[in-house]
Amino acid sequence: MSRHDPDAESLPAIGAAPDRRLIISLALNLVITLLQVVAGIIANSLGLLSDAAHNLSDVVALGLSLWAVRLGRRQRTPALTYAYKRAEILVALFNSAVLVAISIYIVVEAIRRLVNPEPVEGLWVIGFAAGGLLINAFAALLLRSHGQDLNLRAAFLHLVGDAATSFGVMLSGVVVYVSDWSYADPLVSILVSLWITRQAVRIIRATVNVLMEGTPEGIEFKEVDASLRGFAQVQGVHDLHIWAISSTDLALSAHVEVADTTLEESAALLTGLKQMLAQNFGIGHATLEVEPAGAECTGSTCILVPKTLKQSDEAHGGHTH
Repeated sequence: MSRHDPDAESLPAIGAAPDRRLIISLALNLVITLLQVVAGIIANSLGLLSDAAHNLSDVVALGLSLWAVRLGRRQRTPALTYAYKRAEILVALFNSAVLVAISIYIVVEAIRRLVNPEPVEGLWVIGFAAGGLLINAFAALLLRSHGQDLNLRAAFLHLVGDAATSFGVMLSGVVVYVSDWSYADPLVSILVSLWITRQAVRIIRATVNVLMEGTPEGIEFKEVDASLRGFAQVQGVHDLHIWAISSTDLALSAHVEVADTTLEESAALLTGLKQMLAQNFGIGHATLEVEPAGAECTGSTCILVPKTLKQSDEAHGGHTH
């Protein structure tokens, strides 16, 4: 039996409240990114340019969050039964790959500057890094009230991380301005680039896992299996699959073995199993096939062998086909 997914018209609409805050945050980060690129070139600061690259990732991340919120309101169609939930995964993969490439370029350039130091305008670095710190902190505060939404929580954490990065670049500007130690700028840019690469690689691994339909991060396969078997009526579970449709939508399919039971009892069991999966593991799309205990399974197709045929075959020492 499969989980009945109600029509989109009967589902509660996603509130429009986050849209305006996401747009404001996106616009502010776009402005500071452009200003930091210009200031980084003028001040000859790799630190500012690496911070600009990080803020650019903010722009893309916030744009994806806004896109995801709005795509989530679209109706599913016969051609796209899960609507556009996988679109965010594809864009996140592309964005992360680009960030890794930018980070590698900045690290190579920073190493070159460590070998051949170049003068850096510390005041420019301080001013524009401080601007990035203030804007990222303000944008994070705008999204703080939407902590229950995983998509917006990820955007919030991204902004908090960027604020910390801008603070580090600002400190490097202070060091350059006070002591004229120009090595601080490329060193900070390397640290920022390594941090960006680490985060981007984590996203790439997560997106590849989704595209490969692997078990979602944070979900223990054995724990889900044990929870299904924990119901008194369940005598066995097999052909269990758990995967992610998007970063926030999880799905599951399984064959559940039960003793002889009525249709009403099976329906009640399925309701209980699905409620447990949703509450304990956040799995909202569950497809469960109920089978009589003792059925023989070949691959993903389980066939019930009649007792009379099975007994006759065993008496002759043969096997059913």
